[in-house]
Amino acid sequence: MTSHLELESPVQLARATDRIAHKILETIPRRSRRGNVLREEISAVVADCLALVSDAKRTHRGARMSRIRPAAARWASIGVPIDTVQQHVHAGFRLHLDDLEARSAPFDEVRRLMDALSAVTATVSTIYMEIAPPGGDRGGYVAHALLSGRHTTRATREHGAPLDERYTVLAVAGDRSARDAVAPRDFRAMLSRSFGQPVPGLESEFGATILVPDSFGTEKIRGMVGLTSLTVVGVTVDRDRIPSAAEEVHELLDVAIRLHYPPGLYQIEDLAIEYQLTRPGPGRDRLEVFLDPVAEFPDLISTLRAHINNGLNRRLTSRETHIHMNTVDYRLRRIYELVGLSAHDPKVIWMLRAALIVRDYQLVDGPDNKVQRPVTTDLRNRRLTETGHRARV
Repeated sequence: MTSHLELESPVQLARATDRIAHKILETIPRRSRRGNVLREEISAVVADCLALVSDAKRTHRGARMSRIRPAAARWASIGVPIDTVQQHVHAGFRLHLDDLEARSAPFDEVRRLMDALSAVTATVSTIYMEIAPPGGDRGGYVAHALLSGRHTTRATREHGAPLDERYTVLAVAGDRSARDAVAPRDFRAMLSRSFGQPVPGLESEFGATILVPDSFGTEKIRGMVGLTSLTVVGVTVDRDRIPSAAEEVHELLDVAIRLHYPPGLYQIEDLAIEYQLTRPGPGRDRLEVFLDPVAEFPDLISTLRAHINNGLNRRLTSRETHIHMNTVDYRLRRIYELVGLSAHDPKVIWMLRAALIVRDYQLVDGPDNKVQRPVTTDLRNRRLTETGHRARV
């Protein structure tokens, strides 16, 4: 018998996903709901779980699980208790079971729901077991205690690990593009060897959360990151702020990764503008569509990207795009006309730059990124624009 769920339209499935995700988010502390990452992870996991239930032939189960695994790994690496995750998983499936009951769905759908629930809970448990620190990993145990915000006294007593008053909380994204790249686990080992004591941290194949005592110094950490191809975001906080700081640095890391920023150590001041621009709200909604008239002309978008990435230097833009500087000028004037701003308006470049950041962040998984390099507001370009050495626009 064909399932009712399979006969529903994508719009109906999207509504079911939004409703279940919204119900789950309502049960999560408001502080944890401010960012984009958790909201998007929960929505994606709910969508994949519904897809698992509807997949009668189980043809895409591996692909669905491959998207659930990174989310579970991140939750484990920032200290979210496994019982909390499993409770939310069961709550989501229970909400969908209520839907099936309300429309008298056939038993085959209920059976698939139970099979999907079993598969998801097993996957989450496996991920947590992989990330759980082994018995001899003193740093892993201390990280788990500090990230959970409890048992710090017990951690000190049982493991003899001295606890600092302040820590630099690092969110680490693994470089999976090269086979010989330094893994997050290896990076924590490098830090431990360099500093002569175990550095607390929890890692997975996807990334890590590492807690470096403030006494080690940010510049030493930056030097260690420079020896790898890892992308790392760090913030220094008091010990009791570690749980919330871990969520914040992973939100910032999400921004750096989705905008394809180069490897290195970033701090909040490096990503503050991008972070604020990409938060949900009417401002982001407006910026997301601001470049729609220009997006119809790929040459204009590519020229605009190059111009901003090159610090508004027309000569560098001309060289990168292989067009004459007069053509660069013409394309820029055309862009200003399409968005309805004057080239002499002092806010025009800020609006265009902000709109590109939002557009790249929202379309990071879309086809545009296969052919175009996202705008990269790196430190070199910031210094160029902030010191007054602005190139002619």
